[in-house]
Amino acid sequence: MRFPLPLRSALAIPLPSVSSTIRLLRCFLASFLLLSSSQLFAAPLFDSDQQLAITVSGPFERIDRERDKEQEYPGSLSYNDPELGPKTLDAKFSVRGNFRLRKDICSHAQLWVNLKKSQVKGTLFAKQDKLKLVVQCKDPDRYAEYIGREQQAYRIFQTLSDLSLDTRMLEVTYADSEGGDARTQIGFFIQHQNRLAKENDMTVFKEMRADKSLLNPERSALVALYMYLVSNTDYSFIAAAPGETCCHNIKLLEAPDGGLYPLPYDYDSTGYVNTSYAEPAGGIGQRKVTQRMYRGYCAPEELTAGAIEHFQANRDAIYAIVEDTRFVTERSVKRTRKFVDKFYDVLDNPKKVRREIIEECR
Repeated sequence: MRFPLPLRSALAIPLPSVSSTIRLLRCFLASFLLLSSSQLFAAPLFDSDQQLAITVSGPFERIDRERDKEQEYPGSLSYNDPELGPKTLDAKFSVRGNFRLRKDICSHAQLWVNLKKSQVKGTLFAKQDKLKLVVQCKDPDRYAEYIGREQQAYRIFQTLSDLSLDTRMLEVTYADSEGGDARTQIGFFIQHQNRLAKENDMTVFKEMRADKSLLNPERSALVALYMYLVSNTDYSFIAAAPGETCCHNIKLLEAPDGGLYPLPYDYDSTGYVNTSYAEPAGGIGQRKVTQRMYRGYCAPEELTAGAIEHFQANRDAIYAIVEDTRFVTERSVKRTRKFVDKFYDVLDNPKKVRREIIEECR
């Protein structure tokens, strides 16, 4: 769902009868406002699903060695702009994440890419400021597969909801500015949650803990069933990990009426992506990350039924994403298709729905 922009609402009010000159002026103003409102949040970076080739220059060997969240490292981002030709933007890089920040898990740190607002105007990166760059964790080919499947997980949720994070697949060349070896690997950008919130007249909830009663019920049912689809048990709708703001692997977007809308992200530990380093959740009896366990809150059954109906209506679109071989192998597609088949086997069977979803709510 997207909240309407105030300008669009205002234009729905009938204009009073005035002279033709004033009427023409108002028509011009209305057209201008409508154009402005539609372009206000235009984000050309995410308008295409074609892979974008970029080169980032920075001290990446030092970044991977230090992994200091308090440090920003200067550099640049270069690409071929479809309108302007070759383009280089100043950039600052910083590391992010927790689990993937550990050196025993990933050889290469996940990154924030901070761009200058004054430089991105009129470019492919217009309206972008700070972006998450999902970096290939290690060099072997199977880690490229993980990137492809994780981006598919984002795309699946985009299919289910407009209130979702945009992504753009990348071919990234990391040019070390201090003389280290260059490498070219797959990756993707993720839209910043602040920008998504702004597009929808919402704000990002910043407290350590949320009031469960403020969660939008329909949205919570949808996200909980999505987490069941991708087999993600490592999340919370209301609580943050130590030292973080709410919530764990969930952002909460706050609507003008105070309602909270869960926004899922970070899928590398899900059964859908099935990385070699993912660990089953402790304390709930999960034996492996591919073992689905429903972790949604108990709610009226009609909400769960509505979410199931939505997933059924989008089944073909979800399978189209699963079967996209642009960034994953055919072997990977076969594994993932079987994994999603098991999800729909549950949804197609009312007894399994009751046993594995409704009766397992918290």
